[in-house]
Amino acid sequence: MSDVFTDDEGRSRSREKMQRLLRSPEVAGWLLCLPALLMLVVFFLGPAIVGFRVSLYKWDGASPSMEFVGLGNYVEALSSERFWNAMKVNWLAFVGSLLTQMPLALGLALGLSRKGFGMKVYRSAIFAPQVMSIAAVALLWSLLYNPYQGPINQLFRSIGLDVLATGWLGNPDTALGSLLVATAWFYFGFHMVIFMAGLAAIPKEIFEAVQLETNSWLKTLVYVTLPLLREQILLVFVFIFAGSFGHLMGFFSLMTEGGPAGATELLGIYMSLQAFRANRYGYASAISAIILLIVGGVLAWPALRVARDRLEY
Repeated sequence: MSDVFTDDEGRSRSREKMQRLLRSPEVAGWLLCLPALLMLVVFFLGPAIVGFRVSLYKWDGASPSMEFVGLGNYVEALSSERFWNAMKVNWLAFVGSLLTQMPLALGLALGLSRKGFGMKVYRSAIFAPQVMSIAAVALLWSLLYNPYQGPINQLFRSIGLDVLATGWLGNPDTALGSLLVATAWFYFGFHMVIFMAGLAAIPKEIFEAVQLETNSWLKTLVYVTLPLLREQILLVFVFIFAGSFGHLMGFFSLMTEGGPAGATELLGIYMSLQAFRANRYGYASAISAIILLIVGGVLAWPALRVARDRLEY
């Protein structure tokens, strides 16, 4: 009887320990993250591993056999002038997006963070492009940039500035800048919402205390607001950088397909052309792996910084 009682008591204690473990915040957090982690493994890590394996082969995407070439695809990519042109376009797109979207989003967030019905209307109008599809926005801006019937060129001609009317998307000197204007119009409203959420989380007492020390809005911005928004600034940086090597490809493909003369050919467009037009899936997988390494390498630090240095008020 003593042994039976001891066994029952041990099982009861084990059950209580398991229940306490399942109720702990750490385990509950991991259980809540489990669906997202499974999706990450199935839709990201799995395809990434398969893609890296394919990058070691010469394959047309249809043949049952693949020719092993090792790092040959990577060597070919890194020695290709077209690859380095796409790399340059990608970095220019990132820098241009960062210098336009972040200041614009932050400035509007600061200006529209006040309460009032009018502010709500302005915020809704600025965020409205986010509910549109990329295809619809690309079509809209393609019509605006039309060299003959486009409203932009018609406006210049109507005020006697015919010299400024040009083929915005057909001119290598203006194509990239024109696309960055269109993408900034689409995305900066989303970044503005991130900054507004950060501003709303800052206690008003902090700004009231600062106003007792100085009435300079510039000093308040530089020494108080921006440091307290560092998490949001890093988050927006992550979105812009990842987007420059990711979803900007959709805009650029729909509006210019990488032209004219490679002026807007991102690495993603170059990769897709090699895969779906040249049937060089191994080579395209090598380019994809390089993009993944660039994005992962650059964003590792800001992502860890946001997760580690959380501000608490």
